[in-house]
Amino acid sequence: MALLSVSDLSTHFHAQGGALRAVDGVSLEVERGETVGLVGESGCGKSTLGKTIMRLVDPTGGKIEFNGIDITVLDARRLKAARRNIQMIFQDPFASLNPRHTIGDILTAPLKVHGIGNKAERRKIVEDIIERVGLPRDSLGRYPHEFSGGQRQRIGIARALILNPELVVCDEPVSALDLSIQAQILNLLVDMKRQLGLSYLFISHDLSVVRYFADRVLVMYLGRIVESADNATLWTSPKHPYTLALMDAVPDPARRRQAAPIHGDLPSPQNIPSGCRFHTRCPLATDLCRSQEPAFRAVAPGHHVACHYAEPTLN
Repeated sequence: MALLSVSDLSTHFHAQGGALRAVDGVSLEVERGETVGLVGESGCGKSTLGKTIMRLVDPTGGKIEFNGIDITVLDARRLKAARRNIQMIFQDPFASLNPRHTIGDILTAPLKVHGIGNKAERRKIVEDIIERVGLPRDSLGRYPHEFSGGQRQRIGIARALILNPELVVCDEPVSALDLSIQAQILNLLVDMKRQLGLSYLFISHDLSVVRYFADRVLVMYLGRIVESADNATLWTSPKHPYTLALMDAVPDPARRRQAAPIHGDLPSPQNIPSGCRFHTRCPLATDLCRSQEPAFRAVAPGHHVACHYAEPTLN
């Protein structure tokens, strides 16, 4: 049984001009000890999907099962208990930390909410986690504005890990950081996964980050998953034109461009195109693409694509 199983999940928002279909029928799984990368352009629904899985946003339809329990139907009390095992690292480490609270208060708060330990025991847990993420104990008496962006993200990681969760949803956790700091934070996340036996859903617009970090990759476009494969397969045998375009956008002089460039902006999730939702930007689009939505189908073991012209791999 997968640790996380999402089935036909939708998150629609009511807006002037019609429903905004941010997440529109997504199914995915995260196995125990696995890192699943979720990639796509800004505006494709990745962060909304992550927040819906966390139940920070209520789904419009579908099911979210964690450890075999459907958390979409839990009341507030049971959802609070479930959230102890699902935590999130946010994109902006400054906006996600209360500027009026010390780091010690910020890290102690989840322990108090879940009734863990007495005052002395909570202090020990907080001191241990702050050192584990590479910051000194005297950080606990300071405020978020006294730290650099990379240090604040380490605090965000400490807060996510302090309850010993099984799954961590990482929402663009390094995109706001300098490249040298990005590498440090990614290495820290790898170390924490190994030490604590974590599973990650790692959301990013940067395929090069996901290539370093993920075991399996999901490519999302306009509210839906359009390609899914293990990391090595995706990089050696991408099938969807959108995946190819994302790869070509990664600076890599050793890699030959594989696709014609895509043009135009991501369509609005309030006005999703007919047929294949990528056809308005796809250089290979035909009348079939414009009229009929492609099925999300297997083209090889463990490799699924939503494209009419992704040919199966013959063994």
